[in-house]
Amino acid sequence: MHSRLEIKMNAKFSLSLLLTASLAACTTLGPNYQAPANTAPASYRAASPAGAELQRDWWLMFDDAQLNALQAQALQASPTLAAAAARLERARASLGVTRAKDLPQLDLGASAGGLRTSAKGATTPVLNGTPVVFESDTFGLQASLGWELDLWGRLKRETEAAQAQLDASTLDAAAARVSLTADVAAAYWQWRALADEAQVLERARVSRATALKVVQTRYDAGAASAQELERARAELASAEADQSDLPRRQAQALNLIAALTGQAASELRLQAAPLQAPPAVRAGLPSELLQRRPDLAQSLALLHASTAQVGIAEAAFYPSIRLTGSFGTSSKELGDLLTAPARLYNIGPSVSLPLFDGGRNRANLAAAKAQVDESLAAFRGRMLQALREVDDALAELQGRSATENAQQRALQAARQALDVAHSRYDKGAVGYLEVTEAERSPLATERALAQLRGAQWAATAQLVKALGGGWSATEPRAAGG
Repeated sequence: MHSRLEIKMNAKFSLSLLLTASLAACTTLGPNYQAPANTAPASYRAASPAGAELQRDWWLMFDDAQLNALQAQALQASPTLAAAAARLERARASLGVTRAKDLPQLDLGASAGGLRTSAKGATTPVLNGTPVVFESDTFGLQASLGWELDLWGRLKRETEAAQAQLDASTLDAAAARVSLTADVAAAYWQWRALADEAQVLERARVSRATALKVVQTRYDAGAASAQELERARAELASAEADQSDLPRRQAQALNLIAALTGQAASELRLQAAPLQAPPAVRAGLPSELLQRRPDLAQSLALLHASTAQVGIAEAAFYPSIRLTGSFGTSSKELGDLLTAPARLYNIGPSVSLPLFDGGRNRANLAAAKAQVDESLAAFRGRMLQALREVDDALAELQGRSATENAQQRALQAARQALDVAHSRYDKGAVGYLEVTEAERSPLATERALAQLRGAQWAATAQLVKALGGGWSATEPRAAGG
């Protein structure tokens, strides 16, 4: 049978819970987040060719086993991705901490202590000439409960802001993946383009070396002048000079690939193969960029977090109520610790009302609103930058394609001229120097085409990155802890 004290206690506890439930249903301060309007233009300035749709593992469309292996290595060992993953875990943990504030906090404690007064103290009482010594033991068990009532939605806004920050970290990791894979592909294609250029330069060197031998033989026989001999030597030296810078550039390209894939350059074993024209990539519409670029979605997540901070700042102007209580037992005898007479409790709300803070809350609110404006401006700036990056890549590909067509025509004409020179040489109409001179034009054009092909692949990597590397807004976001 419950005692009257227990009934009274339960009534007070029920009243406190009822008060809690009613107050917890109060308003949520601050503006609700609304995504800004999509103001992207109807089309890109440069022509957008029909092509393949980018997938998440977009590099597979090029059917290059070496590139696939490099991408797999980069995704596994890149320090950049590891750092982004760590930031994501930190944001997830922060959300868990924030969510915990919205729940009751319960602690349990136990205590045991003993007291004995001194028989020799200056204030020790004396009875019949004998010092009186007091001894006592105390044992206790106590559970304490604390719960902040979210009257104005401050805790809700804090959770909202933390969730938006977690979304931003998730999107930061996605953007890092897009940048990394595009950079790996660009470095790899640059290395292959340099290998193609090196082959052309080697053919040019061999041609010049052969020409020098012919001129040297003719000079020794008195059939060529010293001027012709020096000219042939100069041509060979020029060809060798063109070659001299290639090893440095190739080594730097390999070093970049190694750094991006998280390994030493000495561990790379790549086989060169001639680059063909890159396949077309579908650019889509500018309005689709919001759904395709994780960095744009990250900007919106940061804007969402900034908006929630305004509600947090507004809530600081209003009173806060915290429900606290403690329940337990206390006894001087251990055996009585769990008995009904040893029970004790203390329950009730505490109220905190800001009266004067020197303008701190007002300044915090102004700062929060300014942060929203900054985040919105940052998003708009990033959106304009994204549109420019796509337009630049499309214009680069379009321009390089037109240049390639012109270079192909020039190469065809140069090869025809070389065939004519060979035919005339076979008939004895011209000397070998005329043949080597005719070789100069197609070799120079082939080198220009190798460089042009490298630029086309670099622009393809640029376009892939500008389009978001196959990322989609439908990809799942990280869940909070």
